[in-house]
Amino acid sequence: MDSIVMCGYSVHRQCDFPEEIGGNRHYLIRLQSHGECGARLNDGEQFTLCKGDLLTLAPGDKLKLRKDKLSDDPADVSGDYYLICRGEWVTDWYREIGERKLTRVPPNESLLELWRLLIRETRRVPEAGDEEYLESLLRTFCLSVKRLLNQGQKGESDFIVFRMRRFIEDHAVEKLRVADVAEHVSLSESRAIHLFKEITGRSIVDYLMEVRLNFAIEQMKYTGSTLEEIAENSGFGTYSYFHRVFRRLKGMSPGKFRQKYREDVDWQE
Repeated sequence: MDSIVMCGYSVHRQCDFPEEIGGNRHYLIRLQSHGECGARLNDGEQFTLCKGDLLTLAPGDKLKLRKDKLSDDPADVSGDYYLICRGEWVTDWYREIGERKLTRVPPNESLLELWRLLIRETRRVPEAGDEEYLESLLRTFCLSVKRLLNQGQKGESDFIVFRMRRFIEDHAVEKLRVADVAEHVSLSESRAIHLFKEITGRSIVDYLMEVRLNFAIEQMKYTGSTLEEIAENSGFGTYSYFHRVFRRLKGMSPGKFRQKYREDVDWQE
């Protein structure tokens, strides 16, 4: 069974770990969240871990960390998320990601949220059935890391657009502007618009409307909310705007769509 050995978050103002982090049975996933930290892997070349550096180490890999106290500045710290795990599935996962040791990844709030969930769940008093639940969370986390690494391999432009899409999906129901999406990936608005269109074949606004529409359709199918409430909850604001976008993309009004869906469900039952 795949299992989590240890999971947490650590901050160091000064550290010198003569002992080696790692083991003969465990995999280590470590993300430098802020600050810098000296490192040496497998007694080889020394390097500096900077914000966004993701380490994925296999059993047998040895990691030594060091941070000298350079100032009295409280912000001069090294922070990292870490996960130590083991299992046959994890072994297969590690082979699938290409056994990469060190990769620079951009900020990814979805991954950090999942990491924080793992930390909370591993710290609470265990109950019956927790092993299966934690194993599922571990696999979900590892697959998220794999997806992030695979997107990074496609090239810088593809990865930037991947981040833009995730940002849109996370904030679609808010008052989101194209300028907000561009700022998230540190691009000018015109460059973000051109790049998104080049990679996906559609505009940022069209993708935003599609995400909002999918969310609205889920509410139309499975809730009793009014169409006016759904329009507001999905980020469209007014029903008239929601109606106009829905008809343009779906070829019918929201009311007609909901009626047709309910008739189809009643017929199947």
